[in-house]
Amino acid sequence: MRLKKSEVELAQKQLVAEGLYNGKIDGKRGPLLNKAIDRDLNQHSSELVAGWQNWSAARKAVACLQLICAEKDIDCGVIDGLYGPQTESAMSQLKILTVTGTLPRGFGDIIPIRQNPHAFPMEEPELLNDYYGKPCTAKLIMVHCPWPLRLDWDLKSTTTTISIHERLADSLSAVLEKVYKIYGLKGIKKNGLDRYGGSFNCRKKRGSKSAWSTHAWGIALDWYPSQNKLKWDSERASLAHPDLDDWWETWEREGWFSLGRHENRDWMHVQAAKR
Repeated sequence: MRLKKSEVELAQKQLVAEGLYNGKIDGKRGPLLNKAIDRDLNQHSSELVAGWQNWSAARKAVACLQLICAEKDIDCGVIDGLYGPQTESAMSQLKILTVTGTLPRGFGDIIPIRQNPHAFPMEEPELLNDYYGKPCTAKLIMVHCPWPLRLDWDLKSTTTTISIHERLADSLSAVLEKVYKIYGLKGIKKNGLDRYGGSFNCRKKRGSKSAWSTHAWGIALDWYPSQNKLKWDSERASLAHPDLDDWWETWEREGWFSLGRHENRDWMHVQAAKR
């Protein structure tokens, strides 16, 4: 994988700090930067895979960044100049460290609140049917949201109501009111909590021909899907940021379940069914 411009800039800034590079911080690799990288790798040759001297300039640049990550206690695996998933994850952490001064919180440091005051059922079809009725047949209630919601796929379209299963109307309303008191309109917009992804949807689970999505019972909501995609983990999903802990804990105290907080995926999704 080719290094991003922002990643090359990280290498340039670090090499400037080490006195090995005096060129422009422009995110471009050229002869001057390549020479600086060679000097850096020579200084750390004992940490490199044998034969690194024969690597291409592009692979050496990746190794340089891997060394920077290792020096800052970011695990990038073997320093081999190969840009795989582990290196990509390390680069993301390095960028955050450079901007904020601290490393991002790991998923293992997230401890969800496990409460269930309304005795929401487990996510099993029989239990969901007993508690909520059959999928796609729920009586829906329109719950007022204290702040305007923009549809995440069409930001010009707005709404102030959310359709939800009638058994969840009071609980959802309580969550929204508490969230509004905590963050206010400014904080809600800053964190993308006004970017709405939908609730009731009579559909099967993604990738399944038989299993119903919890959206089909009208018991799930999606928030800010464009920045919290299905397979994104806590290092990438915006709603995994520590500033959003109060957001998730408000849901959890009402018994709602976050796939992100428990399974580190689908951070957009919250549902009134346990797993």
